[in-house]
Amino acid sequence: MEPNGVNQVILVGSPDADSSRSLVELASAADQVAAVAVWVDVTAVDVAAQLDGLMVTPKLRSVALPVGREVGNHWLVEEDTLRGLRLVAERGLCLDVEIEPRQLPSVGELAAAIPDLQIVVAHIGSPFIGRSEREPWGVHMLNVAPFKNVYAKLSGLVALDVQPWSVAHQRLFVESMVRMFGYERLMFGSDWPGHVEFATFDQVRDAATVAAGPMTEAQEERLFGGTARAVYGLS
Repeated sequence: MEPNGVNQVILVGSPDADSSRSLVELASAADQVAAVAVWVDVTAVDVAAQLDGLMVTPKLRSVALPVGREVGNHWLVEEDTLRGLRLVAERGLCLDVEIEPRQLPSVGELAAAIPDLQIVVAHIGSPFIGRSEREPWGVHMLNVAPFKNVYAKLSGLVALDVQPWSVAHQRLFVESMVRMFGYERLMFGSDWPGHVEFATFDQVRDAATVAAGPMTEAQEERLFGGTARAVYGLS
């Protein structure tokens, strides 16, 4: 963190209960951790108890779901899922979703169904950057963008690209996100250490800076801190 000028981080957990508990314990003990997003089985009958058990730390700010693993394109708005996500919203928590382009329409449906739920789409919806395949991802994202409770994270782009990766490839997609969401609803996510086989932290940060630019100082601050502070309710 220190050599890269990072003061605080938001950690996103793996999809298992043990990881969620460990992350909450780590956040409670580490000043460098500003917030955590953890996995919870939102379809379980005891989801309220799961959430309350993890909220022992005020640093729990979001529930993180790997929606891309689900077979259904509309799993996010199925009855059991919606029931659990309403409980997430009632507790003032956000939702981080790692999702595939085929499932993006369900993000808009969810945003309309639970308008007080802040939704963060990881990896800008996981478009096929390596194939320069912008559709139907672009159309789906264009339809989601009008929902002001939906945000996007510039994360995972290096891993979504072909190897060796190229900032030019990523910029084709990031430029569209800047036009649709503005810097007010975009945030940088390093995805560290998920990308270490492809790039270092500073390479990923610099690639995101170039892909999202040119930016004013205020816009860069928003991308690399301000949006996250607003969404996750951080000082």
